[in-house]
Amino acid sequence: MPKNFNVFRQVVLGYVLIVGLSIGLITPIAQAEAPTDTLYSASATSQVVDGLNQIQRAEKIEAFYQQEGNLPLAQYSLDMVQAADADGIDWRLVPAIAINESTGGLDACKTASYNAFGYDGCHISFKSYPDAIARVTADLAGMIPATAKAYAGKTLTQKIDTYNPPYANENYERNVLWTMNKIAEADTSSFVATTTSGSQLAVN
Repeated sequence: MPKNFNVFRQVVLGYVLIVGLSIGLITPIAQAEAPTDTLYSASATSQVVDGLNQIQRAEKIEAFYQQEGNLPLAQYSLDMVQAADADGIDWRLVPAIAINESTGGLDACKTASYNAFGYDGCHISFKSYPDAIARVTADLAGMIPATAKAYAGKTLTQKIDTYNPPYANENYERNVLWTMNKIAEADTSSFVATTTSGSQLAVN
């Protein structure tokens, strides 16, 4: 066998060995540094609005919903807060709309699935309540292209009036704002949240 071929073979084998060792060393490091997939992100306790983190705000919503009669959407309180933070709208708006449109899911649209928000006159169905929450929140934030002009850059009261105009319900804006204030004032000391803390509800 030619001497040059033996040298070439040794070089190739050495290269393969070095690459193999490099991959073996780098892969575990990369895996160790990769973020872990937890039920709720760290932002649930670090993202503060109105002096409250996401879990604390979700507990406010859930407390109000429970005080109003163990309403179906209570278990989706954290979904509403996280969607609001992600899209940049008031965290109390969607849960307040749900109260005024369907008593927090108790009287959800009969002609559309998972639509507890009176969305599009109950003509649109969703695959789940989290899906509905994400869509309604994005719409109110002006992030849906078809309706962006109606909501983007608008004040809170303008968003409410667009969602359900005064000519259709002259008290709607006042009722939603009242509900938002009640959510903010909700006492969370008398219950253990069903979804925000992962434990079972225990209303005193």
